Amino acid sequence: MSISSRLRGAALVLGLLAPLPALAQAPALPSAEGAKAVAEEVRAWLARQLGGIVDVSALPLRVVPEGEAYRMELPLGGNWFDGGVVVADAVATLSVKPLDGGRWQVLGGGMPQRLSMQMKDASGEASRVAMSLETQETTGVYDPSLKTASHFVSTITGYTTETHSKLGVAVSRIGRMVSRSEWAPSGPGRVTVQGDSQLEGYSTTSPLPGVGEVKVTMGRLGGSTRIENFDGEGLGTLLRTAYELGSAGKGAAKGAGNAKGPSSPQEKAAALKLVGLVFSMLDALETEYSYEDIKVEGGPMFEGSLRRFGMGLSAGAPDGKVDVRLRLSAEGLDSPMIPPGPWVEFIPHKLSLTPRVSGVSKDAVLALLRTAIENDGQDFEAQAATLLAANPVALGIEDLLIDLGPMRLKGSGSVEVARLDELGGEAVLRATGFDALIRRANAVPELKMAAPVLIFLKGIATQEGTETVWRITYADRKVLVNDTDLSDLLPSR
Repeated sequence: MSISSRLRGAALVLGLLAPLPALAQAPALPSAEGAKAVAEEVRAWLARQLGGIVDVSALPLRVVPEGEAYRMELPLGGNWFDGGVVVADAVATLSVKPLDGGRWQVLGGGMPQRLSMQMKDASGEASRVAMSLETQETTGVYDPSLKTASHFVSTITGYTTETHSKLGVAVSRIGRMVSRSEWAPSGPGRVTVQGDSQLEGYSTTSPLPGVGEVKVTMGRLGGSTRIENFDGEGLGTLLRTAYELGSAGKGAAKGAGNAKGPSSPQEKAAALKLVGLVFSMLDALETEYSYEDIKVEGGPMFEGSLRRFGMGLSAGAPDGKVDVRLRLSAEGLDSPMIPPGPWVEFIPHKLSLTPRVSGVSKDAVLALLRTAIENDGQDFEAQAATLLAANPVALGIEDLLIDLGPMRLKGSGSVEVARLDELGGEAVLRATGFDALIRRANAVPELKMAAPVLIFLKGIATQEGTETVWRITYADRKVLVNDTDLSDLLPSR
């Protein structure tokens, strides 16, 4: 399931919500004059954000008073992206009530109950997409000035997407999804966003050439995301700059007969601006999600289940140094495709690891990219080597865990890269149940071939209580494992 599919409803709601004007005084009872003023403010905001990308004057926005609230309607039908997407008539709606302090209460609304479109890919091949949902509810409080906290809750049930293409029909469904989001002011025009979502009853059926249909189901998804110091006011500038860069590139390619030459001054200016905006858009990102009860049914080629899969990402630049961690975990793999016999018990019961990249100065990376843009990429490798020498990259694995048969292996390690041909690092692996693994290998005929290797590994290890330990170092083109030099066993350099 794509993130865009899960967030489509929220995107439509926020697309209507973001341009709401901040009221300068106590709210008055909604009126026709007030609706007209709100519509004008919305158009003005959209013009500031999307001017040059979308013809805001042609946008068929409608705002009407409805009791104590305003009802906003945005028709979505028509041709988009030069006819590449044709959307049937449908309306996104939002009902909002003015509050004191310039805030707005969200009473309901969201994406249309039914939405269909036709899309063409680069080759002109057409596909049809139909979306529907049974129920939806969106509530919250929004401060357009971003000076006080905002919060939203969205619930949808029975969300279905059906795609018809030359390969066949693909159908996806979500039984129920609940999303929550809180925006806390963190600076002028900036907010820290904390959100979580839970999804139940997901399934998708897709045609696969040569196989037939592949069905994937998932019992539950849950997790959270935190974005530190997000530049809400600067998002429109980033979108316009990206569009300017794309337009400048197309114009240059057309003028040169699609032969790419040096970048034009307009391209360079837009690219330099875009890089700076991207690097300043947020301070840090933290996300953690768990996918549970995953099943795949695809005939003899694809069949199996996974009790749980976890994925998380941390990215930021504390103390000005880039630091990125990717957390991965899986447990409870089962499949009739696994050959019967002794191999089954050696399929990992649980696996987790956390790759990490850190150490490079954020400002140095930004300077490198700007220089590459200004010089059309000339001498990029030499400049990157200089960056590495001054800011060595640390590549590491944290929290490695493999639960394998009778053995449980834990480990961590890192490698520092100062030059592409100069590495240095260390790692520690700790195993419990390693002796039991050797005994099991000796007792099973199919595994006896592995016994000599396991005995060798036991011989170069040290024993610390119940743990078998390997301390690995790499320096000066030598590999040492507990002071045993294994350099000659490596491929020749």
